[in-house]
Amino acid sequence: MSAGFNQNKMGSKKNWTGFGYRFSNDGNAFEREQVIESLNPEGKFTNISQNRGKSSGNNHNLSWNTVNNAGNFFLQAYANATYNNSQNNNSAVSNQYGILRQDLTNGNGSKNSSPNLNANFSFNKKLINKNNNFSGRTSFALSGTEGNQTINTNTLYYDRNTNLLLKDSVLNRELTSNSLRRNFDIGFNYSLGLKKPKDTLGRRSINFEYSASAGLSSNNVETFAFDNLLNKPAYVDSLSTSFKSLTLNQQIGVNYNHQSTKKRYNFGFNAAPNLISNRDLRLQRKTDLYTINFSPRINYSQTLSTGKTFSMNYQGYNRNPGIEQLQPIRNTQSLQNIVVGNPDLRPSFNHNLSTNFNYAHKKGTSLQAGLSASTTQREIVSNVTLIPDTLNSLKQITRYENINGNYNLNGNYFLMVPLSKNKSVRYSGSVGFSNRAIFFNNEKSYGKGVNFSQDLQGAYNAKKVTLNGGINYSVTGNNNISNLYNFSSAQTIGIGQIAAPAFFTTKTIRANLRGDLRLKKLSLNANSNFSKSHNSAKGDQAIPDVSNFNINFSGRVTLKQSYFININTTKIVNYGYSLANSNPLLIGFGLEKAFMKDKSLHLSVNGQDLLGQGNNISRTVSGNTIIDSRNKQQTRLFSVNLTYSLSKFGGKHFRVDPDH
Repeated sequence: MSAGFNQNKMGSKKNWTGFGYRFSNDGNAFEREQVIESLNPEGKFTNISQNRGKSSGNNHNLSWNTVNNAGNFFLQAYANATYNNSQNNNSAVSNQYGILRQDLTNGNGSKNSSPNLNANFSFNKKLINKNNNFSGRTSFALSGTEGNQTINTNTLYYDRNTNLLLKDSVLNRELTSNSLRRNFDIGFNYSLGLKKPKDTLGRRSINFEYSASAGLSSNNVETFAFDNLLNKPAYVDSLSTSFKSLTLNQQIGVNYNHQSTKKRYNFGFNAAPNLISNRDLRLQRKTDLYTINFSPRINYSQTLSTGKTFSMNYQGYNRNPGIEQLQPIRNTQSLQNIVVGNPDLRPSFNHNLSTNFNYAHKKGTSLQAGLSASTTQREIVSNVTLIPDTLNSLKQITRYENINGNYNLNGNYFLMVPLSKNKSVRYSGSVGFSNRAIFFNNEKSYGKGVNFSQDLQGAYNAKKVTLNGGINYSVTGNNNISNLYNFSSAQTIGIGQIAAPAFFTTKTIRANLRGDLRLKKLSLNANSNFSKSHNSAKGDQAIPDVSNFNINFSGRVTLKQSYFININTTKIVNYGYSLANSNPLLIGFGLEKAFMKDKSLHLSVNGQDLLGQGNNISRTVSGNTIIDSRNKQQTRLFSVNLTYSLSKFGGKHFRVDPDH
């Protein structure tokens, strides 16, 4: 639930201020099932898990803004303050097989409070020469977090050959944390207008840019483990952290702009000096990283003739490692995946080049084609190492390294051809080549992949009938696991998951068909979707194909002009998942009554998923890992809705029908 108010534009037309306040409170509960299968040189690892939990929180937000417009000078200011409280509790049970045989039961509870304050000021000054312009901005942000976390872990170790229980290990930890972050940003832009070219619509200018940001943060985490001998929590120095960090980022740039009727181009040069300084207060160790990067920037576009345009763009930028990736401190919140930073990391630098060609014919035919290429120098990747633990099982150590050799090449195209006034065909596709470099068990390896996609769609539009259909085929030969990593917390979601090069090649075929019928008192809609995916892996690994088939039918019937019946039915068929398949039938039904002369007031009663069979099952293929997931959710819902629609245009009132 939420409530709030705001008052804006208090003052004159050119100088005004406003403020607002908003409060919100929310709660959420979830249940999730997952089967995770990972392949690596040591063998296959399977993790079957069930998770459930709930969370709640409330948020207070107070905002203020002002605008001053003096004609040749414009100032805008904004300030915002928030305070957030949250509470989370969840539990998980994991059964692990393959190269690692053990069971885990985890319980996690946390309470956090976070105050935040930020302000932003920006201005724009028109100079005596109207072709020149000067603008600037500055901002300040202050935020903090205080939290308490309880982690209870029960690990059962088994003999992989006999499956007999060897040991039951329990570790209960309590963590208290507090952090404070301060950020300051400033930036200026000066545009110097040059003499206009012969083209009356042309414009030339040189832009000078400067921006700088400074951030100061402190973080303190105290870890206590329950001591069975003392029967109380004891402070664990090796699992606690305390550090302060400073970041200074600057960017200096100059670029030339040219605009004319047929040509537009911009080229410039940027220099970016950066400093990251991190001090470990517990170990009294300081890490400094200073870099300076230079990069050109080029943008060019040209109208070749009527309906034909060409453009080309190049941009380079650097990405600094995070503080967590630099700290040589063992993060053991996950006992199976211990994360250690690397103080010798260097920033990565990305190069991106793209070209595009567009053609549009006055009769409706259009063509788009493009090429793109990107490569990364010193990309920051995870170095995953599997090592035996004290009970002759396995655990994972994740470190970070710089690596070269990652690149992507991609071409795409789109063609639309109108066959007649109400018929058209669209054909599109892409072809890409990629290379991924990784570390696993301290060994560097590379994998090349081909990504290929083709799509054909057709459409027919008439006054009462619309038909759309198509088919798609794709091959993904180098799946990217980067979306499974959360670098902000330096954690991965499971043991054995690495950015592996081309462990899986995924081939998918999809088909869709949709039709609409619009009559005076009856509207019908039907659509169906089919997909089938095949995953092949290196070696003799059998992976079931996954198929999905959905068919949906919905309709709206008008009775006596002011009464309506709404029907919605969906049948879903799933096949091939590691989780137990569920093929739900979803049925929805609603009654609606319109009131008033213009039918602007509607009262409706609706029921969704009347049989209570809704579920959500999906598969993700990334790197060397396949994840099948099902999120349990309440989909059987009943609602009563009252809607009043009003619009005013040109001094008259028009009825606006609600969306259905």
